[in-house]
Amino acid sequence: MNKESNHLLDGIKVIDAASFIAGPSAATIMSDYGAEVIKIEPESGDSLRNLIINGRMPEGKENYCWELTSRNKKSISLNLKDERAHKILVNLIKDADVFITNMPFPIRKKLRITSEDVRPHNNKIIYASLTGYGEVGPDADRTAYDSMAWWARSGLMDFVRPSEKSSVAWSTPGMGDHPTGMALYGAIMTALYKREKTGEGSEVSTSLMANGAWANGVFIQAALMDVEFPGRPEPLPRHPFYDFYTTKDQREFALGMINSRIEWPKLIEILERNDWFERDLFNFENPFDNADILRSELSEEFKKRTLNEVNELLRDSGVTFGVLGRTTDHREDKQFLETETLVPLEHESFDNLLTINSPFVIEGEKKIAFSRAPHVGEHTKEVLTGMGYEAPELNALKELNSIYWPDK
Repeated sequence: MNKESNHLLDGIKVIDAASFIAGPSAATIMSDYGAEVIKIEPESGDSLRNLIINGRMPEGKENYCWELTSRNKKSISLNLKDERAHKILVNLIKDADVFITNMPFPIRKKLRITSEDVRPHNNKIIYASLTGYGEVGPDADRTAYDSMAWWARSGLMDFVRPSEKSSVAWSTPGMGDHPTGMALYGAIMTALYKREKTGEGSEVSTSLMANGAWANGVFIQAALMDVEFPGRPEPLPRHPFYDFYTTKDQREFALGMINSRIEWPKLIEILERNDWFERDLFNFENPFDNADILRSELSEEFKKRTLNEVNELLRDSGVTFGVLGRTTDHREDKQFLETETLVPLEHESFDNLLTINSPFVIEGEKKIAFSRAPHVGEHTKEVLTGMGYEAPELNALKELNSIYWPDK
């Protein structure tokens, strides 16, 4: 890693031979810190490009799934079934620091991109493998998406149901992919640190299933320690101190006053409702006494105020609460903006476009100015020319369908 560069990962070259979100998102984070990421795609493009249509998701003038996960990258289009294209990939591998793939093992073998295929060409490379269910075991060769291997297999899908009669809730796109991509990023960076100490590359791996188990770790650990989980009848009402309330403008927020001995007096003070003290409306020893009355009176108080007014009222009060956000809120949310959770993305189709930042900062290390995601094969000529291939050879390879770049 180049300590004299402008960005932490300048000089690190990553081959992104993965698809969809989890594997590629690890490369995205590396690109945010300056790594050069070369995205390998067939002429038809990464399958993520079609997620909006195939998943019946809302459409926009640009592909938001692709833009988020593929920003900053260079796309080269190689037909890896072709021997000539495979030789190009081998030449890329020889000069790379990281190789990322999440292809199922049978496809890796067919395309000759297994760890055993890749690492002999470069003993310093980090081979990063992401799978649905792990590297071994009866499900190792299965295809998977985060909705199945992360959300369903982990027990999260079942556990969030209010009752056994409730329908299962599907995860949102990328819900398990992005945290799994963070885990893969962490593994890659740990391996790069190891390489700094040993001079040798290594293989790292993680899976959607393992990350789903980590996300549901509290209850899985409970089951492992023989805790008995009762059947789930229709849900009982929550305590008023840990419940949702509706505001004057029909928005919602949640109180989260678990530390009620400290927070209840603060809420009374901020709402100027000393009569609740005088009426002994809340009993610390028997907290559900008067719960219905308390919930009703809290509801009436909050219905007098808009969500913004509640936010301003409670923000510095010491009362724990959380706004039930909507995805359309975030571009105007000062907390999102001032913490740079949302940052600019350079894109010719939009003025002042924002995107979601990778979710951590390192003191003294700036991220690059984020640029739009590439078109299929947009950088094929640029990258291969930089490797020493000349125009006649490139044109011949394109004619043979070994490589591709758009004519315009």
